Amino acid sequence: MKFKPILILLFFLFCMPIQMLAQEKVATADIGQLEKEMYRLYPTHNIDEFMDVTERLKEATLKAGNEGLFYRTWANQASFAFIKISRQKGMEIAKAMNEYSQLHDSKLGIYYSSLTNANQSNSLKMEEEALRLYLNAIQYKQKHLPNINAAPAYIGAAKVYYNKRQKEKVLEMTDKALAEPNLIGANIVDAWSYRCMSAMMPEGVDHKEEFNQAYEEWKKVIEKYKSNSTSSNLIEIYHAQVNGDYKQMLELAQTVRNPQERYKLMAHAYEWLGDWNNALDCFKKYKLISDSLNSAETRKQTAEHTLQLDVIRAENQAKELLLHNQSLKLAHAQDELEQRRLEEEALNLTLKNRNIELSHASIKLKNDSLDRHAQQLKLSEFQSKLELEQNKEKIERITLWTAIGVGVLVITFLSLYLYRRSRHMKDLTVAYNKLETAYEQLEQTTAAKERIESELRIAREIQMSMVPHEFPERPDLDLYASMTPAKEVGGDLYDYLLEDDILYFCLGDVSGKGVPASLFMAQTIRLFRFLAKQHQMPAYIATCLNEELTEKNDNGMFVTMFIGQMNLITGQFHFCNAGHNPPIIGGDEQHGSFLQMESNAPIGLWPGLEYIGEEIGSIKGRPLFIYSDGLSEAENMRQEQFGDDHVLDILRHTKFRNAHHVVELMETEVKHHRDGAEPNDDMTIMCIKALQSNS
Repeated sequence: MKFKPILILLFFLFCMPIQMLAQEKVATADIGQLEKEMYRLYPTHNIDEFMDVTERLKEATLKAGNEGLFYRTWANQASFAFIKISRQKGMEIAKAMNEYSQLHDSKLGIYYSSLTNANQSNSLKMEEEALRLYLNAIQYKQKHLPNINAAPAYIGAAKVYYNKRQKEKVLEMTDKALAEPNLIGANIVDAWSYRCMSAMMPEGVDHKEEFNQAYEEWKKVIEKYKSNSTSSNLIEIYHAQVNGDYKQMLELAQTVRNPQERYKLMAHAYEWLGDWNNALDCFKKYKLISDSLNSAETRKQTAEHTLQLDVIRAENQAKELLLHNQSLKLAHAQDELEQRRLEEEALNLTLKNRNIELSHASIKLKNDSLDRHAQQLKLSEFQSKLELEQNKEKIERITLWTAIGVGVLVITFLSLYLYRRSRHMKDLTVAYNKLETAYEQLEQTTAAKERIESELRIAREIQMSMVPHEFPERPDLDLYASMTPAKEVGGDLYDYLLEDDILYFCLGDVSGKGVPASLFMAQTIRLFRFLAKQHQMPAYIATCLNEELTEKNDNGMFVTMFIGQMNLITGQFHFCNAGHNPPIIGGDEQHGSFLQMESNAPIGLWPGLEYIGEEIGSIKGRPLFIYSDGLSEAENMRQEQFGDDHVLDILRHTKFRNAHHVVELMETEVKHHRDGAEPNDDMTIMCIKALQSNS
């Protein structure tokens, strides 16, 4: 029985390491399973499942201390959100990862954060910024993380150089990628993919031998690592091209998802097959799509500008918070200094009181000694002398030790006082320097804000110059329009085109406000003018606009539009309404009413829609009043709206003098209704009337 406790203790000591080892193996198995799930879900659109798996994997790797997999998981989450959810969501996750790695001083986190920012800049077509970030990530890796695989950064830089058509740089970056440690199969396949595509540069030169050599190596690594790349289809097309298999090239080109690249490659294939009719048809389609994408550089600059604004806003907020914290610290330091001064004054008073008490004690001690001395004189002269000497020695010792004690207290007090004073002066100097730095940062922030406001004013002037401000002076047409943005730049639009006696016109309202809406508005006006110059009908114009604006519309923006075509000789009126407010058309004796028409969907939401147009035999002599919802939804201080019925009532009780008078009258009524309230939406108004010809 005495051995039973000992046996139980030995049992627990033996089993605990085994249990801990088993738990560690289970945790490692869970991490491995979650990692496989992450890479399985990455190519899919299972957003909720992917985000849940990556969050659990981040938590597990953080607990296990697997720093590399932790930050790789976070980077994959940012890239997935950027592509599958929204660019804003992806940038927010990347920013959180960057802040976390900076806070924990993680070199791995800083490297993966830089690489993620570079990939996002590359996706936004910000190639110069992306190249700078890729090269910075490579330099940081070489300095701090020599054993980490930097092949993704080299391959990203190779992609930028490929787009810039710099063949030597592409080969240099892929060579360095293939020389990196700890390469994975996907890195090797991507590197040889760009070597294959760069072999086709420059154009107009026979690349058959060089390309076929690179192609053979590329096929070997694909077979070896059972991996593929996004450029596989294009490489196979190049292989068919350089080897003269134009039928195979045509079949592969027809599977390319990008319509611009698809029609370009099909045109070349038909040309080399001798099918000139199909080659010409594909080239026309390629040219039409290319013309519609001329504003790509504008979109790129806008994305850069938006990203810079986001960075400036984030820096301003951080600086304001830092300045506020420094002000609080300075106030706290002043309070502590005042408290210490009061404590020092109290200590001085205490020391003074103690000195007085010591003086009183010394006087009392002397008086007592004198009394004893007088009594001793009555006994004997010898005893009195002896006691007098003893008393003198005792008084001297007491006085000496008292002086020593007082001196020690004074020296201690002075030392503490000087030490605290020195610390106070250092704290005040540091606080002053921080406050001075904060004021300098505030001045820089103010200058940046003024620069942004100046750029927005320039953007407003550019936008307003895109809509017409001069109107035709003809005896058979009265036309006038105006646009008032709610912010510096807006999303409303209007335009017209007069070809002989045919008038094309439109008025629209883009979803949202600010710079994104203004860019969508500019693209819409440009496409309308292009289609109107081809003398297309309003319904066909709306259908074409919808096909162009739904493509790559990641932000889900749309525009409501009213498009019309009017024959000024016969008064015949064709129109198409795409989700816009119904216009008001005048009747006999100026009794206006809302135009009854087919309700189509707004432009830009769903591809493949066929818009329905309508026709009125003649509207000569009948004014047509078109407006955006910024007019009917204008609010006053009590948030009461102007209202469509109120617009109709004003037009019914206003004698029509000319279109200019009607537009200005409506603007005046809206301003009176607002009564000082700020505009809550862009407001655009157009008035048209086909007049009876004098002839």
